[in-house]
Amino acid sequence: MRVEPCCQALLAQLLPEVDPQRQGVCIDVGVGTFAFYCQIFAELNFKSLAIEPLPVKALKKLAERSNLTLLPVCLSDQNGEQTLYVGKFAGIFNSNFSSLSPQWFGASSQARKVKTLTLQNLIGQEKIEQITCLKLDIEGWEWAVIKQLENIESYLLPAVVMFEYGGGVNRGQNQKGWTSEFFENTLNILKSLKTLGYGSGILLDFAPDCQEITFDLNQLQTSELDKLFPPKVFTVTLSCSEIIDQKQTSYPRFVNPIIELTFWNGWSTL
Repeated sequence: MRVEPCCQALLAQLLPEVDPQRQGVCIDVGVGTFAFYCQIFAELNFKSLAIEPLPVKALKKLAERSNLTLLPVCLSDQNGEQTLYVGKFAGIFNSNFSSLSPQWFGASSQARKVKTLTLQNLIGQEKIEQITCLKLDIEGWEWAVIKQLENIESYLLPAVVMFEYGGGVNRGQNQKGWTSEFFENTLNILKSLKTLGYGSGILLDFAPDCQEITFDLNQLQTSELDKLFPPKVFTVTLSCSEIIDQKQTSYPRFVNPIIELTFWNGWSTL
């Protein structure tokens, strides 16, 4: 499945529906070197925040837009400075795999100090009053950010959350992005989102023969969440998969919006 085009097309349909007046901010955490979600957000006329510690020239050029702000920092669970381990894949340095976790399969021994902000400090610094979308692709560090949602005011909870999981091999091998540490963090994210009132979700995977999985966190027991990740199905190679969750409590008429959008956009054929 072509994950990035699917996710971007889905958000392009969903975000104007959940926030037609464009009152909230869309935050792209871990922009990377391609598939700029921050650009999609800006083109949809949302205020767009791009969080990327190693911005490429193309991203810096995009930041010249009036509604797109680039912050060359890492979003983390502490303010100040942390060590970023520069990404490496197939023996070649690749900043898309850079991580604050030295245990991440794509992290190399080459390290550099980067400025870090907590979610709360980001909200205060940028004077954010509403978040329409929070997208995270930060190579195994997603839980460190998403757990902070439990400590912010309910009106600041993002309408839509998208995050990366797994990576490198299929889940059944229990390696790389699927080691017990990172898989447990993925389950922790889902448990936290469920507690916070998020419901409808869609799971998309890079593996060519995989189709989307739609689910409702409200219908799943916490002990059942690992069943969303069959050991042989989700083979994540060069790209990682995404989970998108929508908070139902803020937009009650969208009880099953993602399921509808999935069929409208024909995800199985993309």
